[in-house]
Amino acid sequence: MKIEINLLPPNKKEALRVTEQFRAVLGWEGIVFFMAVLFFGFILGINYLLDFNLESVSASRNNESNGTQYETIKHYATKFLDVNSKISKVGSIASGQIYWSALFSKLNSEVPDNVEISGMATKNYGLSLAGKAKTREDLLLFKDNLEKEQCFENVNLPLSDLVSKEDIAFQIDLGIKENCIKNQ
Repeated sequence: MKIEINLLPPNKKEALRVTEQFRAVLGWEGIVFFMAVLFFGFILGINYLLDFNLESVSASRNNESNGTQYETIKHYATKFLDVNSKISKVGSIASGQIYWSALFSKLNSEVPDNVEISGMATKNYGLSLAGKAKTREDLLLFKDNLEKEQCFENVNLPLSDLVSKEDIAFQIDLGIKENCIKNQ
């Protein structure tokens, strides 16, 4: 059995009890403070990780959007090349096109009033004209006009067409210079 002797006065007992409670409160405050520091450290660590992930996601999106933009630019560049090649093909076709209207204009300016052209045939830059002239002089004037025109060459009027003096049916063969009827 134990016997306890109470030798301390009551006010000292009270001071010891308050001191003991103060130490307990300080201990609990230390534990809470340590837990708060751990909690804020944990929160800051999560914030750092989230910022790092956000930057990496943003960088990957920028790379994807740059890649997408690059693909878009590449797509349009391919389309431009395709359209340009088609335009150049159309241009080459147009430059090789024969414009018979230019021939008709030149021929119209060279036909005298008393000469009628009733037929025309073309083959490989050659032209054959058939028609009627009122007089031999009109037909010879027409032949001379054709020979003077720089777009026509090798004008051939058969001598058999010059036998009659009036109402002459004729056929003239001549060559056409390529640069006169092609668009350049």
